Amino acid sequence: MKKIALLILILSAVGIWYFDAFHEPVETIDDLIGKNLDFANKVYFKSEADEITSFNINNSLNEFQGGIVNKKSIITDSIVYQYTWKYLNHKETIWVAKTKKQDLEIVDAIRYKKNVKF
Repeated sequence: MKKIALLILILSAVGIWYFDAFHEPVETIDDLIGKNLDFANKVYFKSEADEITSFNINNSLNEFQGGIVNKKSIITDSIVYQYTWKYLNHKETIWVAKTKKQDLEIVDAIRYKKNVKF
């Protein structure tokens, strides 16, 4: 009986971890917003991003990138850099731009499940 209970406990823990049960499909990473890219690479993620792209905030944006339009007032340059880290069951993306406060400020950051469609 103890082996069955232990097996159920282990399977439950793995299921919760795998399906990311304690996270919303898309969440803001408030700890990163306002920090700089160096902080994200060295302290928060402890690695370089898996994908890096850039775009002009004044051009038409896709739905995924459109979330930063409300940050346009603090951005002092039109080029925004998008960095994405990929994990087993989710991804994390930050948008970095030049602002009045710093050259590589994180203006938005999200964590989202891999199956989310934007």
